[in-house]
Amino acid sequence: MDAPFRITPPLLDVLEVLVDAARGDELHGWAIMKATGRTGPTVYQVLDRLTRAEWVEARWEERHPDGNKPRRRFYRIKPDKYAAAIAVLAARRPAAKRVSAKPALGWDTT
Repeated sequence: MDAPFRITPPLLDVLEVLVDAARGDELHGWAIMKATGRTGPTVYQVLDRLTRAEWVEARWEERHPDGNKPRRRFYRIKPDKYAAAIAVLAARRPAAKRVSAKPALGWDTT
């Protein structure tokens, strides 16, 4: 499976977490960092690449539930890229380590 971006171990880690949370669920960057064990700069570089390649959708929350904290940015695999992401993981990580990430609140489609 060819992808429109360079496939690296950090990218596979992030992709795996997003696929695990796929089917309408979204994650914020901190949750992805915790699930992958990768640093913020690494995770956000990967998320930027995946967003530019149009594999990932991102949105800012309107307001953090705790009004004293900054808004978070949420990410999810685009539905039409889910199968491609699975194929990349299968080709590059056949014995994939499974990382579990709790999905955030549902993606607001309105």
